[in-house]
Amino acid sequence: MKGLKRVVFAAFFVALSAALSLPAEGEEKDREVIDRVVAIVQDRALLASDIEMEYQQLLMQLQKTSLPASEEKQKREEILDGLVSHLLLVVHAEKLGIEVAEERIESEVDRILNENIRAIGGRDALDVELAKAGITLEQLESQWREKIRANALIESLKYREGLMNEKVTEDDIRKYYREHYNEFEKRPGTVSLAQILIYMKAEKSAEEAAMAKIAEIQKRLEEGADFAETAKSFSEGPSAKYGGSLGFLKLEDLDNPRFEEAVRKLTVSEVSGPVMTEHGIHLIKLEEVSGDEIKLRHILIKIDTDVDATRAMAEKIREDIINGADFAEMARLYSEDWSTKEDGGNIGEIAVNRLPAFFLESIQGLKAGEIAPLVEEEKGFRIIKVNGWTEERPFNLDEARERIRDLIQRESFMKTFEDYVANLKEIYHVDIKSEEER
Repeated sequence: MKGLKRVVFAAFFVALSAALSLPAEGEEKDREVIDRVVAIVQDRALLASDIEMEYQQLLMQLQKTSLPASEEKQKREEILDGLVSHLLLVVHAEKLGIEVAEERIESEVDRILNENIRAIGGRDALDVELAKAGITLEQLESQWREKIRANALIESLKYREGLMNEKVTEDDIRKYYREHYNEFEKRPGTVSLAQILIYMKAEKSAEEAAMAKIAEIQKRLEEGADFAETAKSFSEGPSAKYGGSLGFLKLEDLDNPRFEEAVRKLTVSEVSGPVMTEHGIHLIKLEEVSGDEIKLRHILIKIDTDVDATRAMAEKIREDIINGADFAEMARLYSEDWSTKEDGGNIGEIAVNRLPAFFLESIQGLKAGEIAPLVEEEKGFRIIKVNGWTEERPFNLDEARERIRDLIQRESFMKTFEDYVANLKEIYHVDIKSEEER
């Protein structure tokens, strides 16, 4: 099953990080240390905690816990400069009388809240995370309102002042391509692949044991046990701690045809019978339908798998293909990759530099039409056919056109934006504290 909306999760935890900068009761001493003024823009103050919050967000985006000292210093300076510019734009937008309707702000807060509730697996799960962070929902929403209002003011200002109206012509693009041809990164080498995916198979005794467990759980539910509490007690999936909640999601996000098929047969509040997937055996409860999204809970009992038997099965299919069986037909018969099996297992063209090392090693040196040794992963085995390779080469103009258009627009906007902010610094009072004072 695909992960649930990573971007939304990131936004939520960034918001939590922001909220964590709020002082809890008894932490005034820490606040005195953290929240010193680092810059003043007109009558507004930027605090050290504002810089810290942005820096922590940057680390999260980079998926790092720290940076080398010199790089950290540079990033903190860039953040300070960016926040000063941001505040200047807000101050100027307000002076020009630009306003943001409260209804717009509240609507956006509601949207973000609902997205986070759905992404994290429900209101109960959100409350758990807020409690861990030591903040209230009201505090979090207050910070969202402040950011939404500031961003809306700036966007309105950019539109009003025509800061993003740069037109890019075909001649501009061709000129840029000629002048920067040698600076473009190369189009990476690619490999065209087809695969047959075989998930790990379970031993008969393990499957029977798991089915007995699920039958006992099913009986408890039929006798009136609460689904969420039962999931907390018995489910072996990662969502067990949230009562088996998967939150709101779209069926296509499940990427699991057997699970999807079972859900489509349910009515609201109904619990499915046992559903076998590559993850184990599920009981699924449909809790709510909202537009094209559904709210689900499930209970998962995992099944011990037989790696040797699965390997033998996959190897037999591979040998049949090497001995003349048609790869596409075998994919349609055996592959459990539902997105490619009807297309003969065809994955398409993949950049070589994006392949995991173990995977690349298995196909390295193979010619078009050859079959790789079995690729073993935790969830099963892959039988891979190489359909062809392409070498690294420069991007041609057609391939680079939209990227060049974006680059020209971005460079033009940055120049216009820097000039605009420099002018605002002449109009408004800006006092950035020295490094020693911060």
